[in-house]
Amino acid sequence: MRKWLWFLGLLALAWPVRGDAALTAEGAQDRLIVAFKPAVGFLEKQRILEAEGLEIVDEIPALGLILAQAPEGRSFAIKSRLFADPRIAAVERDVWRKWIEAQPASFQEIAMPSVESVLGQLPPRKMRASDSDEVQWGVRRVNAPAAWASNRGDGVRVAIVDTGIDPEHPELKDKIAGGYNALDKSAPWADDHFHGTHVAGIVAAKLDGQGVVGVAPKASLYAVKVLNKEGSGSLFGIIGGIMWCAQNNIQVINMSLGAPQEMPFMQQVLQFAQRAGVTIVAAAGNDSKAVNYPAAYPEAIAVSALDQEDKIATFSSRGPEVAFIAPGVKVPSSVPRWHEASGIKAYSGTSMATPHVTGLAALAVAKGASTPEAVRAMLKASALRIPNLGDSEQGAGVIDGGRLAR
Repeated sequence: MRKWLWFLGLLALAWPVRGDAALTAEGAQDRLIVAFKPAVGFLEKQRILEAEGLEIVDEIPALGLILAQAPEGRSFAIKSRLFADPRIAAVERDVWRKWIEAQPASFQEIAMPSVESVLGQLPPRKMRASDSDEVQWGVRRVNAPAAWASNRGDGVRVAIVDTGIDPEHPELKDKIAGGYNALDKSAPWADDHFHGTHVAGIVAAKLDGQGVVGVAPKASLYAVKVLNKEGSGSLFGIIGGIMWCAQNNIQVINMSLGAPQEMPFMQQVLQFAQRAGVTIVAAAGNDSKAVNYPAAYPEAIAVSALDQEDKIATFSSRGPEVAFIAPGVKVPSSVPRWHEASGIKAYSGTSMATPHVTGLAALAVAKGASTPEAVRAMLKASALRIPNLGDSEQGAGVIDGGRLAR
């Protein structure tokens, strides 16, 4: 009987969390992310939040983060009071924004002929993997085909933290091993935008003589949906998506998203993921200015964008945080067929450069790099610098898949 009373007591102390609530733009300006200091007990936390009229929307227990909804128009005043409370470690307003279109030239659309029409104009000939039209210029530029004889990233678990992935795309549907919707845990993770599908194709579209092929064509993809059909999402949702990766044995994360402002809670989850053995690759940004976040955090591998003339793309962000440069201009890849009938379209942006490095990171993991530090070291040892670019533009340079395969 005492055991049952103890268990019932625990139930009584459970957070009244609205765990089924979807994260949307509505009311976002009044959502707060709160972290208490370790010494603060459960009941005291509850009293502090209730005293401010806060309703618990969600939580991430492993990080000690609570997402709370403030009464309309009162979040600023409540945040100020919580910030001054010595029992509070940190408090931030949840950020709702367009994470992939907010900067100029986030991805410049380039009109491209269908793969079928291009193939129809070519004389019949036997093609090698390295010169096939399936191997788009970015995959060739990082020399990924040179690694494929011995390493195609077999079974490496790669998460695309983005708008989701189209589960029906012929280049990807056999590659997707699972997914998670951090915006609405009860909803599908399928792509209703196109950005995540495009990124996924650059990482791991299959090698089948059709369409396009990814850098690591045998890697396993996971669709972690943190952005909606407008490319918008919540800071807390992105944090939750990264946490899901860290707790579900993901080995490499692609984050082709960002914002110009620092976000301490974002760095906290990146640190958690890194300790869990996750390699994080992130887009430097598309505002031609300083490297955006999360790429600017040391836990992430920041990637700038290269054009077909081996110059840094004019839109690409740059700075001392850049680790590598990769193809990011006019890059063809997979998109949902409702977005483009052929299922293939070309876009530009550091969003497109990043998955080239993510695919190479998957090859490094498959080759035996067992920690994020080992992955970074292997990639750096395989990179070649471009003579006409500075350190802040290219970092260690362009990673060469052939050198990685040695």
